[in-house]
Amino acid sequence: MRLQLRALHSVTVTVSTVPDYTAAGASGFGLRAERSVTLDGMFPVESTRRQGFLPAALLLASSLLWADGLAAQNVLSKALQDRVQENPHTTEADVEAGAKVFRRSCSLCHGADGTGGDGPDLTRGVFRHGSSDAALFRNILTGIPNSGMGGIYQPDKSIWQVVSYVRSLSRGGGEEEVPGDPRRGRLLYMSRGSCSDCHRLDGSGGRIGPDLSDLGWRRAPAHIRASITDPAESVAADYRTVEVRTNDGGVVRGVLRNEDRYSIQLFDEFENLRSFRKTDLAVIDKPEESLMPPLSSFFRGRDLDDLVAYLYSLRPE
Repeated sequence: MRLQLRALHSVTVTVSTVPDYTAAGASGFGLRAERSVTLDGMFPVESTRRQGFLPAALLLASSLLWADGLAAQNVLSKALQDRVQENPHTTEADVEAGAKVFRRSCSLCHGADGTGGDGPDLTRGVFRHGSSDAALFRNILTGIPNSGMGGIYQPDKSIWQVVSYVRSLSRGGGEEEVPGDPRRGRLLYMSRGSCSDCHRLDGSGGRIGPDLSDLGWRRAPAHIRASITDPAESVAADYRTVEVRTNDGGVVRGVLRNEDRYSIQLFDEFENLRSFRKTDLAVIDKPEESLMPPLSSFFRGRDLDDLVAYLYSLRPE
């Protein structure tokens, strides 16, 4: 059987000059249609599709819808770069309104005070993915690919107010001054406490703990210090501890990777990915603690200052 496809799909996108943003609407397949969708606070974008004959309906239709979305996303990115430059909402009232949105939508990852958690420290005033108002607006609206940060769905005004609030968190000096010698801290990292057994740095080291290669972008010095002396105080979601006991008495401890109704997967202390059926387990325990022990006996005083200074200096371009 020979199947001939001759539906050729074209998308025309038109962006207005007003500073609002939109996603393109998608028309159905196999017919002529014009449709536009406008969301609060977005550019009006129109998508026009020519009439086409689409025999492989479900598969091809999903591909075309994805193409429409990608085209609209590219247009939005260009529009954001070209048309959004300055923050129009910078009053004290705007900052207060932005703080409310931040606490609701951003504090879980960035911390209530913006000093970092699962997300980066925002109090430095210099940001890895762009420090202009336009860059902050774009990153908040659309998210940052491959970073774990998604966009937030708010009107333009609310996003600008969040930008104003983030600006208010800045200490104004870029890099925070910390006591300690980072060069000596590097030697301590390599020689004491077995840090590299669990953590990767520039492609080398263990994988049971977080990669530290860009830690200075992601964490404030106070957070780094606390993570060394009391790791259980704040455990990243991707590194939650789990301990399972099998029906025959075996015990496996590690980092939770995935769990569903019937099974659980973990990365054990020897960096082996283990999977268990729950029917084979007698106990599943998820203690509120870190696999990393407190290192205050290894690093204190000047040594701790030097190690924190070194880890905070890890900010690759």
